[in-house]
Parts: sequence; structure tokens; C-alpha cells
Amino acid sequence: MATRALLPFTLLLSTRLALAQPSPVFLWPLNETSGTTTHEAYTNATGILQGGATWAPGGGHHGGACRFDGVDDRIILGPCEITTGGPGFSLSLWVKPDLVTGMERTLLAKTVGTTAQDHIWSMALVSGSVLRFRLRTGPSTTELSTSPSSIFGGAWYHVVGSFDGSTMRIYLNGALMAETAAAGAMGFHPQAPASIAALSTGNAPFSGWVDDVRLFDRGLSQQDVVDILLGDDIATSGPGASPRLLPDGRLLIPHGPWSHGLLLDASGRMVRPLESTDLTNGIDLNRVPPGLYLVHVRGAHSHGSWPVMAQ
Repeated sequence: MATRALLPFTLLLSTRLALAQPSPVFLWPLNETSGTTTHEAYTNATGILQGGATWAPGGGHHGGACRFDGVDDRIILGPCEITTGGPGFSLSLWVKPDLVTGMERTLLAKTVGTTAQDHIWSMALVSGSVLRFRLRTGPSTTELSTSPSSIFGGAWYHVVGSFDGSTMRIYLNGALMAETAAAGAMGFHPQAPASIAALSTGNAPFSGWVDDVRLFDRGLSQQDVVDILLGDDIATSGPGASPRLLPDGRLLIPHGPWSHGLLLDASGRMVRPLESTDLTNGIDLNRVPPGLYLVHVRGAHSHGSWPVMAQ
């Protein structure tokens, strides 16, 4: 059997302790519990809930979230102009769809109209489980779509669209799903309102939950995406105690008093429990789908968690 490359395995483990989450220019935690406004964390700018969008205290991926009915619910955020940084841009958010349909469902957008070329930037679900990232650089809007992916109703997903000045990329739960060349300046579009869960007009509405919306003034790297996705939830057993990838694709964890463990996906769902043979002889990751995983082990007085990317 061919061994799946687990990349960037070494990068994740060697740099995880040194890196902090990248700082966004705009952040909407969406942790409100009542009312029809939401506040941006850094500027305290106000977003307006429209169409009947409701708060879901405690119902988010972490903390609260906002619930959208898929008819015309949305949050109007204002222009969200980014005047700092270089040519790059990124958007990041957590979403939990009600169900997967063939309709286009906007997750986050800044547009001057409803046609594709009216999008300054946007991320949407289309054709069931395809993610589509649109970005205007110069006079035209570039469109990047993933292949159909494993997106199901009722589960949380971390979605990122990144542009570093030369390449657009889409990440789903930390895994690079699609990329394409793009160049040019984004410019300024104060007349174009940004919105969550539908276009500002209410078109292409999303049905489900949205949490933790962030905008950045640079293109996020895969390591940046992993740091956002994992947040502060990961603990390690310290520098110098990292898992080792064996030639046959097994992941050999550091020696320790481990009694049990779990293999988790990036949303914290259990993929499978770890058996005693996994803890001593290594974990076979050849058959897991591409994406980010957490290996979590525990003993009587210690525990360890390590991220691993399967691609």
C-alpha cells in the first residue's frame, strides 16, 4: 500500500509552541444573547441583524452563534474596508449548515450587486458541498471553487478564503482544498456593504449557524489557519517530545504513561478511540480522509495533544 504523505506534519509540530493566532483586522465573536445588533471586537462597530436572524447562546462552535433561517436572514456589517497591510486578504468563519442543498448559500460577502462580477469578496456553499471563493482584484472578480467535499448538515466546519497577493486558496478544517493564481490590487469599495449569511440584499441566503467571523489584511498561511482552528485548546507535552512519522505511515507518539487516547477531527468529533497497540506501536493514519486531526492521549497525571495534517 502506498503511504499517504502527512504534510506539513513536521511544520505543525515544530512551530506550534512558538506561534500565536494571527491578529484579524475585524472580528465578530457573535456571542450576543439578545437584541438585533452585534459588535465588532476591536472597533466596536455595529452589525445589524435583519430578516429575523436570532442568537443562539451557547450554540456556537465556541460560545454563542447566530442562527439563520435560509429565507432572508442576514447580518449587515457595513463596508469593512481594510486600509492596512499589503495586497493580501483573508476571511475566516465557523459554519454549521442545517442541510446541504444545491442552492447557492452565502456564508460571508461584500458585494455591490448580485452578479458574480459584483462580488468584492465572498465565500459561499454551492452545488451541495462545493465551497466558492470570489475576489475582485483590479477590474474583474476571480472565482475559485473546490471539488465536492464532505460537508454535512448539523456539523461545524471551519472555512477560510486566503489571498496572498498572487494566489487564492480555500481551506476547510485546516486542509487546503483549492488554489488558483490571482493578481492585482483589491482597491477600496466603501459603497459595498459586507454581510453574513446572505448578500446584503437578502439574496442567496444560508440556513444554519455562523460563529467567529474574522477578516485579515494579509493572506493566511496553512499554519495560520491551523492556529486559528485549534485556538488555545491544544496542549503539548513540551518541546522535544513530538510524535514521529514512520516510513509505513504510522504515527509513533512520544513515550509516556498513556492509558488511553482519542483521534479527533478538527471540529472535535471523535474519529476513533486509540487502542493500546496505537499507543505503543503507532497510529495508522493512512486511511483517514485529508484534513487536520488531533491525537490526544492521557495518563494518570499527564496528557498530550498533537495536530497532524493528512493530505
